[in-house]
Amino acid sequence: MLIPTAALFIGIGLLAGSILNDKQVGGLCGALLTNLSAWLSGAWFDVRLVGGVFETIAYLLPFAHAVDAARAAVSGDYASIFPHLWWVIGYAVVVFKRKMNSDKA
Repeated sequence: MLIPTAALFIGIGLLAGSILNDKQVGGLCGALLTNLSAWLSGAWFDVRLVGGVFETIAYLLPFAHAVDAARAAVSGDYASIFPHLWWVIGYAVVVFKRKMNSDKA
């Protein structure tokens, strides 16, 4: 269940590593991406409690969908997994394709 999410984070790391130097990648992936994805994922609190623009932004990104898919898998609600999982897979594909295209240039 968590493989697409892991692939997404690996892709983001590879893309950042190919664009930025090692100090910039450490700051971006180590601090900014970790905190940003934690806040927008709903892992610490339900983003629906905040609502509004915050919830909209959270669900436009893949992090909240990854957490919702994992929660559905743990609870045994298998029908609810795939709507969220498709978002994560879609983002992972886009990130990896962008990385592949940057390697060709």
